[in-house]
Amino acid sequence: IGADRYMPRATVTDFDENLKYNPTADTYAAVYFEATSPDPDRYCCDSVWEVEGETVNLLAKDAAAASPMLINLGLTRANAVYRLKLTVTDGIGSTSSTVVSLTTNGPPTSGTMAVTPYRGTALQTEFEFLLDAWSDDPDDYPLTYTYGYRQQRRTKRTASGYKPEQLVPLVADQYASAWFVTTLPQAKNA
Repeated sequence: IGADRYMPRATVTDFDENLKYNPTADTYAAVYFEATSPDPDRYCCDSVWEVEGETVNLLAKDAAAASPMLINLGLTRANAVYRLKLTVTDGIGSTSSTVVSLTTNGPPTSGTMAVTPYRGTALQTEFEFLLDAWSDDPDDYPLTYTYGYRQQRRTKRTASGYKPEQLVPLVADQYASAWFVTTLPQAKNA
Protein backbone atom coordinates (compact mmCIF):
# COMPACT_ATOMS: atom_id res chain seq x y z
CA ILE A 1 0.00 0.00 0.00
CA GLY A 2 1.53 3.32 -1.08
CA ALA A 3 1.33 6.47 1.03
CA ASP A 4 -0.32 8.34 -1.88
CA ARG A 5 -3.40 6.16 -1.49
CA TYR A 6 -4.38 8.04 1.68
CA MET A 7 -3.32 11.54 0.65
CA PRO A 8 -6.07 14.16 0.55
CA ARG A 9 -7.03 15.38 -2.89
CA ALA A 10 -7.48 18.98 -4.02
CA THR A 11 -9.71 19.15 -7.09
CA VAL A 12 -10.93 22.14 -9.08
CA THR A 13 -14.41 21.11 -10.18
CA ASP A 14 -15.50 24.10 -12.26
CA PHE A 15 -13.20 26.71 -13.80
CA ASP A 16 -12.35 27.25 -17.46
CA GLU A 17 -8.61 27.78 -17.90
CA ASN A 18 -9.11 28.30 -21.65
CA LEU A 19 -11.03 31.56 -21.19
CA LYS A 20 -9.42 34.98 -21.08
CA TYR A 21 -10.93 37.07 -18.29
CA ASN A 22 -11.33 40.83 -18.60
CA PRO A 23 -9.60 42.80 -15.83
CA THR A 24 -12.73 44.79 -14.96
CA ALA A 25 -13.53 46.52 -11.65
CA ASP A 26 -16.29 44.96 -9.55
CA THR A 27 -16.07 41.68 -11.50
CA TYR A 28 -15.10 38.29 -10.11
CA ALA A 29 -14.13 34.87 -11.45
CA ALA A 30 -15.38 31.88 -9.46
CA VAL A 31 -13.21 28.80 -8.95
CA TYR A 32 -15.24 25.86 -7.65
CA PHE A 33 -13.30 23.19 -5.79
CA GLU A 34 -13.51 20.28 -3.41
CA ALA A 35 -11.20 18.54 -0.98
CA THR A 36 -11.54 14.82 -0.40
CA SER A 37 -9.76 12.06 1.48
CA PRO A 38 -9.75 8.41 0.52
CA ASP A 39 -9.64 7.54 4.24
CA PRO A 40 -13.19 7.88 5.64
CA ASP A 41 -11.85 7.82 9.21
CA ARG A 42 -9.64 10.85 8.68
CA TYR A 43 -10.77 14.50 9.04
CA CYS A 44 -10.80 16.22 5.68
CA CYS A 45 -9.78 18.93 4.99
CA ASP A 46 -8.53 22.45 5.56
CA SER A 47 -8.05 24.32 2.31
CA VAL A 48 -5.93 27.38 1.58
CA TRP A 49 -5.61 29.36 -1.67
CA GLU A 50 -2.69 31.47 -2.79
CA VAL A 51 -1.81 33.38 -5.94
CA GLU A 52 1.77 32.33 -6.68
CA GLY A 53 4.31 35.12 -7.15
CA GLU A 54 1.87 37.98 -6.51
CA THR A 55 2.14 40.70 -3.89
CA VAL A 56 -1.39 41.97 -4.57
CA ASN A 57 -4.11 39.87 -2.94
CA LEU A 58 -6.46 38.90 -5.76
CA LEU A 59 -8.59 36.66 -3.53
CA ALA A 60 -11.97 38.24 -2.84
CA LYS A 61 -12.63 35.84 0.06
CA ASP A 62 -10.51 34.62 2.94
CA ALA A 63 -7.86 32.18 1.64
CA ALA A 64 -9.43 29.39 3.70
CA ALA A 65 -13.04 30.09 2.61
CA ALA A 66 -15.36 27.41 1.29
CA SER A 67 -15.97 26.85 -2.41
CA PRO A 68 -16.15 28.77 -4.65
CA MET A 69 -13.06 30.95 -4.32
CA LEU A 70 -13.62 34.35 -5.89
CA ILE A 71 -10.86 36.14 -7.79
CA ASN A 72 -11.14 39.95 -7.94
CA LEU A 73 -10.59 40.64 -11.65
CA GLY A 74 -10.47 44.38 -10.99
CA LEU A 75 -7.08 43.89 -9.31
CA THR A 76 -5.57 41.93 -12.20
CA ARG A 77 -3.36 43.31 -14.99
CA ALA A 78 -4.18 43.06 -18.69
CA ASN A 79 -2.45 40.29 -20.66
CA ALA A 80 -1.22 38.41 -17.59
CA VAL A 81 -1.30 34.80 -16.41
CA TYR A 82 -1.92 34.09 -12.72
CA ARG A 83 -1.23 30.74 -11.07
CA LEU A 84 -3.86 29.97 -8.43
CA LYS A 85 -2.77 27.26 -6.01
CA LEU A 86 -5.13 25.30 -3.76
CA THR A 87 -3.55 23.30 -0.94
CA VAL A 88 -5.59 20.92 1.21
CA THR A 89 -4.49 19.43 4.53
CA ASP A 90 -6.14 16.50 6.29
CA GLY A 91 -6.41 15.72 10.00
CA ILE A 92 -2.93 14.18 10.31
CA GLY A 93 -1.12 16.89 8.34
CA SER A 94 -0.92 15.24 4.91
CA THR A 95 -1.24 17.76 2.09
CA SER A 96 -1.79 17.92 -1.62
CA SER A 97 -2.11 20.82 -4.04
CA THR A 98 -3.44 21.68 -7.44
CA VAL A 99 -2.76 24.72 -9.60
CA VAL A 100 -4.96 26.40 -12.20
CA SER A 101 -4.07 29.30 -14.46
CA LEU A 102 -6.19 32.42 -14.89
CA THR A 103 -5.34 34.40 -18.05
CA THR A 104 -6.48 38.00 -18.48
CA ASN A 105 -7.39 39.66 -21.72
CA GLY A 106 -6.00 42.98 -22.85
CA PRO A 107 -7.11 45.77 -25.12
CA PRO A 108 -6.11 45.94 -28.77
CA THR A 109 -2.85 47.79 -29.44
CA SER A 110 -0.92 49.79 -32.03
CA GLY A 111 -3.86 51.51 -33.70
CA THR A 112 -4.90 55.07 -34.34
CA MET A 113 -8.15 57.00 -34.05
CA ALA A 114 -8.92 60.08 -36.09
CA VAL A 115 -11.91 62.42 -35.81
CA THR A 116 -12.66 64.87 -38.62
CA PRO A 117 -13.37 67.77 -38.34
CA TYR A 118 -11.56 68.67 -35.11
CA ARG A 119 -14.36 71.10 -34.08
CA GLY A 120 -17.98 71.55 -34.98
CA THR A 121 -21.48 72.42 -33.82
CA ALA A 122 -23.70 69.93 -32.02
CA LEU A 123 -26.65 68.65 -34.06
CA GLN A 124 -25.22 70.25 -37.24
CA THR A 125 -21.67 69.12 -37.98
CA GLU A 126 -21.08 65.58 -39.22
CA PHE A 127 -18.06 64.05 -37.53
CA GLU A 128 -16.15 61.18 -39.12
CA PHE A 129 -14.52 58.62 -36.80
CA LEU A 130 -11.85 56.36 -38.28
CA LEU A 131 -10.03 53.57 -36.44
CA ASP A 132 -7.06 52.05 -38.23
CA ALA A 133 -4.40 49.37 -37.73
CA TRP A 134 -5.59 48.01 -34.37
CA SER A 135 -4.32 44.51 -33.58
CA ASP A 136 -5.00 41.89 -30.94
CA ASP A 137 -4.53 38.20 -30.26
CA PRO A 138 -5.93 36.13 -33.16
CA ASP A 139 -8.50 34.45 -30.89
CA ASP A 140 -9.93 37.90 -29.99
CA TYR A 141 -11.00 38.70 -33.56
CA PRO A 142 -13.16 40.13 -34.93
CA LEU A 143 -12.50 43.42 -33.17
CA THR A 144 -15.59 45.37 -32.18
CA TYR A 145 -15.88 49.09 -31.59
CA THR A 146 -18.11 51.24 -29.43
CA TYR A 147 -18.56 54.90 -30.31
CA GLY A 148 -19.92 57.15 -27.62
CA TYR A 149 -19.51 60.32 -25.64
CA ARG A 150 -19.34 61.47 -22.05
CA GLN A 151 -20.45 64.80 -20.77
CA GLN A 152 -18.71 66.35 -17.81
CA ARG A 153 -20.53 67.93 -14.92
CA ARG A 154 -19.15 70.28 -12.32
CA THR A 155 -18.28 68.65 -9.02
CA LYS A 156 -16.00 69.34 -6.08
CA ARG A 157 -15.03 65.68 -5.67
CA THR A 158 -12.26 65.60 -8.29
CA ALA A 159 -9.04 67.56 -8.64
CA SER A 160 -10.07 68.93 -12.05
CA GLY A 161 -13.49 69.99 -10.79
CA TYR A 162 -15.25 67.79 -13.37
CA LYS A 163 -16.58 64.29 -13.11
CA PRO A 164 -17.28 62.41 -16.37
CA GLU A 165 -20.68 60.83 -16.70
CA GLN A 166 -21.34 57.32 -17.97
CA LEU A 167 -20.57 56.57 -21.63
CA VAL A 168 -23.57 57.18 -23.90
CA PRO A 169 -23.32 55.03 -27.06
CA LEU A 170 -23.75 56.72 -30.43
CA VAL A 171 -24.33 53.37 -32.18
CA ALA A 172 -26.59 50.71 -30.75
CA ASP A 173 -24.79 47.93 -32.65
CA GLN A 174 -21.90 46.51 -30.62
CA TYR A 175 -20.31 45.29 -33.86
CA ALA A 176 -19.83 48.76 -35.34
CA SER A 177 -17.26 49.09 -38.10
CA ALA A 178 -13.94 50.94 -37.94
CA TRP A 179 -15.52 53.88 -39.78
CA PHE A 180 -18.49 55.91 -38.57
CA VAL A 181 -20.12 59.28 -39.38
CA THR A 182 -22.59 61.06 -37.08
CA THR A 183 -23.66 64.36 -35.59
CA LEU A 184 -23.15 64.82 -31.87
CA PRO A 185 -25.93 65.65 -29.40
CA GLN A 186 -26.48 68.97 -27.66
CA ALA A 187 -24.67 69.30 -24.32
CA LYS A 188 -26.72 69.37 -21.14
CA ASN A 189 -26.98 72.70 -19.39
CA ALA A 190 -24.93 72.68 -16.18
